[in-house]
Amino acid sequence: MKIISKDKISAFLKKYWIGILAAVLVIAVIASSVEIYKEEVLNIDPDIEYKEQSTLYLPSENIDTFNPVISQSQDVYYLSKLIYSSLFTFDEQLNVVPELADEYTVDTERAYIEVKLKNGVKWHNGKKLTASDVAFTVSAMRAAGTNCPYYNKVKKINSAFAKGNDTVAIYFNNNYNCSLDDLTFPIVPSSQYSSAGAFVAAKDDFKPVGTGQYKYKSYNKKKQLRLTANKNYFGQKADRNITVTLLPDRDLAANMMEINSVTCYVDSSSNRKSSASDRGYQILDIPSNNVEFLVFNTRSSVLAQKDMRKALAYGIDVSKILDNAYMGDGILTDTIYYPNFLGVTDTLKDYSYDLKKAEQLVSSLGFRDVNGDGAKENPQGQKFTLKILVDKKNATRNSAAQIIKNNLDTLGLDAYVESLPRAEYNQAIKRKDFDILVTGFTIEENYDLRNFFNGSNDWGYYNYDLFMKSRELDRLYTPDEYRAKYRELKDALIDELPYYPLCYKKMSLIGADTFKAEKLPMFNNIYKNCDTWSWSVIVEKNNDEEDKNTLKN
Repeated sequence: MKIISKDKISAFLKKYWIGILAAVLVIAVIASSVEIYKEEVLNIDPDIEYKEQSTLYLPSENIDTFNPVISQSQDVYYLSKLIYSSLFTFDEQLNVVPELADEYTVDTERAYIEVKLKNGVKWHNGKKLTASDVAFTVSAMRAAGTNCPYYNKVKKINSAFAKGNDTVAIYFNNNYNCSLDDLTFPIVPSSQYSSAGAFVAAKDDFKPVGTGQYKYKSYNKKKQLRLTANKNYFGQKADRNITVTLLPDRDLAANMMEINSVTCYVDSSSNRKSSASDRGYQILDIPSNNVEFLVFNTRSSVLAQKDMRKALAYGIDVSKILDNAYMGDGILTDTIYYPNFLGVTDTLKDYSYDLKKAEQLVSSLGFRDVNGDGAKENPQGQKFTLKILVDKKNATRNSAAQIIKNNLDTLGLDAYVESLPRAEYNQAIKRKDFDILVTGFTIEENYDLRNFFNGSNDWGYYNYDLFMKSRELDRLYTPDEYRAKYRELKDALIDELPYYPLCYKKMSLIGADTFKAEKLPMFNNIYKNCDTWSWSVIVEKNNDEEDKNTLKN
């Protein structure tokens, strides 16, 4: 091979640099055009391949301690569901289903449940799960008091004790203050610490040991938490590990996906889709636990009549509200309960938009346009006006309120929107100074809605029959019995109509552009079904051999 001196090369570059640059630019343009053609037309890029990853990268913001009995961190609450198991858990319709429980019997009147544990379940340290662990868990959580995120569940338990190694007996305080969903707290090992008090006291040096799908491996404070798939898990085994990336701000998760440091995250913000779609991320919608609804003031002279409330329900175009006010970012439902709650299918037929039915009901109540001005008067021939109250700062609800007003105008009912600053808005609610209130509520996973009916709520609504039916859902029943009780409550709610649902708002599981999810999570368990998630990263093909050949020449 002929060797050219550095001086000659330098002189050559100085003399012909403009021409060389031009040639390079031409070649670059041609190459670029070819690549565009290959990528966009032929969808071929010989230098790129996808490699499936064996680890999911999840974001976290705040980890105070991994002790699930005392942690106040929402992130730890969700991560604990990966590490620990419960006697019972929630499925996609919020049915309570067995997890560690194999068989169980309930005594409704005695508020008693006897649970036989699954056989062969082992802790991550290899020891066998026993009924004593369940009793120990209750003791530890009660000892933690209000510092325990599950205290509202365990405080309802009067006693829990082991009947042999595989059966636990649980007595609740009373039969109207217990349910299977009170047994959805994580079970912790009695062998990890000498006493319940010692378990509660463990904080900074706590290393979680559970029976869940994933095992704790390591934690680099403020940087990274690593979980490995539990190969001895009693249920569906995971085939991927999990690395949790600690972020100073969860909003950084989207940026971290660009460098493959985050695989996916759950976002409930109103601008989540715009920021994600701009980057080409996967956006998978999930129903949240935020319900938007109307309160019909049953103390109002007009809306005290059930048929008038039904007339309004027929006369309000909820689909239009969802499309135009909520920009389609919601799910319709027929009650204020979660869509398909307990597997009871929403019909959405009870009060679908029907102007003819609405007009018939209004007329049957004696409301008529007496003076021909287009607005109906009451049976006494007097003018009346319906006040639609809304928080001034909530643009979405203000849009919904305006659509409702227009709907009522079409129905011949005079209405106006009163949009007030937050403080004045709250005062108006306390005074019950509204006919229709546009509002929302964040509902817990156990869906205890008793305060919606007992008169202690902000809206002053009281209905003894509905209250008693809602209390029935808090008693200790089998899942089939729960569904039967809910059907009764649902039918009564639809008939009485004190609250009219607009929609359940959505949240989203946002993943990298290669992210796939066979099953989606739940609002109460954002990593549920993560064992079905997968993703790939783009890697350059190995061109080492080509490089070696080039060097030889």
